[in-house]
Amino acid sequence: MVKREKANYMIQSVSHAIDVLEELCNSTGEIGVTELSKRLKLHKNNVFRLLATLELRGFVEQNKDTEDYRLGAKALQLGQAFVQQSTLVNRALPILKALADKIGETVSLATLQNGNVQYPVSIESKRPVKVAPRLAVSFSAKMNAAGRLLTAQLPDAVLTELLATNTPQDAAIRNQLSELRTSGQLIDRGATEADVVAITKVVRGGRNEVIGAVEILIPQYRAKVETLMQAVEEAVSALSNAMGATKTGLAAAMEREISRPASDDRAARTE
Repeated sequence: MVKREKANYMIQSVSHAIDVLEELCNSTGEIGVTELSKRLKLHKNNVFRLLATLELRGFVEQNKDTEDYRLGAKALQLGQAFVQQSTLVNRALPILKALADKIGETVSLATLQNGNVQYPVSIESKRPVKVAPRLAVSFSAKMNAAGRLLTAQLPDAVLTELLATNTPQDAAIRNQLSELRTSGQLIDRGATEADVVAITKVVRGGRNEVIGAVEILIPQYRAKVETLMQAVEEAVSALSNAMGATKTGLAAAMEREISRPASDDRAARTE
């Protein structure tokens, strides 16, 4: 049986309903039917029917005075359910909280999905001058330090397609590709965001596949990268181990050497 691409099963009306929810999510305030119609390039009648359905199910609410729409309580329920159900989020939370307390900077967990970086966990620095947390935001992967690092880990066939637009961002990823894959980390000193230093390192899961990245964000004037890297590496190692990653290469060899029984050494010396 030939396996079909999931895109072949897409239901357009469901996709449009999700477009409405995403537009409301990205908005800074309520939106009217006409404005939603323009943004989504859908007929007003279609948008109204989608909103009416979503309102009946509790995913959007209408302001009775302005007749504009906003997200409903059911949308919050979905987000909370995701946090409760995600193994990655639940195992990352205590590790990233400990990291944030240790270094005093904003710490996040970044994941890559459909060319965008999502932040299911983001812990804000307690310092007066800090970088804002990333919670409930999404960035184009090519325009973001963690996104570039995670994009570089994709299979060659997927990566070639993603970088086919030949933008400066595409070129930056291609130029750093070997280094990003070898090191599994990226240090961005204000190149992506002015006055912000980003340190990000990949997190691995079972079969050592990349499942996300830990990212710390620091105001450039106080960023001491060398003193922070060990703490980041320890947090990434702890989270990767918690997610089932296996040690490879030198780290694995050293661990085997340390754990080898002393009797093995005595036997080797007598041979």
